Amino acid sequence: MEEAGDPGEQSARFGMNAVDEGPGAVAKRGFASALREVLEELDMSGLPAARLDEEAARLRDLASALRASASPRATTPPAGYTGMENFYDRSPIVGQANPIAPPAVLEHCPDEQCVRGTVEFGKPFEGAPGLVHGGFLAALLDEALGGVTIYSGVSGMTGEYTLRFVHPTRIKAPLRFEARYDRREDRKIFVSADLWDGETLTVKATGIFISVGPDRFEAFEVARAERIGVR
Repeated sequence: MEEAGDPGEQSARFGMNAVDEGPGAVAKRGFASALREVLEELDMSGLPAARLDEEAARLRDLASALRASASPRATTPPAGYTGMENFYDRSPIVGQANPIAPPAVLEHCPDEQCVRGTVEFGKPFEGAPGLVHGGFLAALLDEALGGVTIYSGVSGMTGEYTLRFVHPTRIKAPLRFEARYDRREDRKIFVSADLWDGETLTVKATGIFISVGPDRFEAFEVARAERIGVR
């Protein structure tokens, strides 16, 4: 088994805390936040159908304008994590500029080789009445588990993981979670995580992630550009 390098160095190496503070990036986060408000209220809206049709047409016009203004991503890939440098803005879980993200907030804790975070799932994430859909909880913990793989010394991608739903998890409630790096055996990275609603443990997870080198991330980025463009 390979020994992990210094946790703080690994966190910096893989660019896990890099955030673009330029005006364009900040504006996109604000725009995504406004869209989240729309999604939160849409289901129970009493607006007349004609008004909704009018707003839908405006959104389609806006989508056309956004499409026409698209430009290649400006990136400075951190060593060993090529293709993931914009992850914290575009992620479907933590992405501040992704309107489908809750979004969750992650904090890396290098000394403890773990990630801690908070999240609140709104009404769009509801499954059973008043409860978060289990698939979104799985995605949340998958994100956190993937984040702690860097403490093995390499980044990793999901191989398999198991969830145990201990207790229902409420929507519109502040949740907290912790993911931990446990050990590495060759390419296998063993990780675990817990999710709490207040003092109530609601989900436990264990996973095996597979180490992925920078060449694979570079190949993913090339394949992405060939399939859907460089935007």
